[in-house]
Amino acid sequence: GGCFSMILYEYPKRTTLRDGTELTLRPLRKEDQQALHEYFLRMPPEDRMGLKDDVTDPEVIEHWIYDLDYDVVLPVLALDDGRVVANATLHFNQIGWTKHQGEIRITSDPDYRQKGLAARLIQELIEIAAYFGLEQLTAEIAPTSVEARTIFRKLGFNEIASLQGFVKDFDENQADLTIMVMYI
Repeated sequence: GGCFSMILYEYPKRTTLRDGTELTLRPLRKEDQQALHEYFLRMPPEDRMGLKDDVTDPEVIEHWIYDLDYDVVLPVLALDDGRVVANATLHFNQIGWTKHQGEIRITSDPDYRQKGLAARLIQELIEIAAYFGLEQLTAEIAPTSVEARTIFRKLGFNEIASLQGFVKDFDENQADLTIMVMYI
């Protein structure tokens, strides 16, 4: 998108995790299709349940890549030597009464958790959202993601709603979905 190209020059960025691992952060590109698909296939099934698309289907990833428009969805990848290890996306609302809002979604490789990566990526998206003049960001937290809730809270998000029985877990049990919000 036109607007986004102004900050594209900041990428790729290098970041070092708490355990010393060096990663590259940059927006998703068309040539990442295979690497992104492999990343989602490595993801534990219970993590994939929280996603809005069937990411094991190569066609789903193909459509994402084909429809890539940074003004609608901006995916930022974390790469370890070319391998995708986390994917954070900022979803913009183009029109209507939620234009001032964005939504953050994030997934990460279990081997790269509890090392500060999620927080680093979320901060990245907060900066981008602020640059675009968004006023608030939301995140949906799955019932199992105690860790995610803690990370978002540390970064200034607050729980504003709990949707009772809104989601079902692996064993078909109903669970609550938490909505968190941050005012920029």
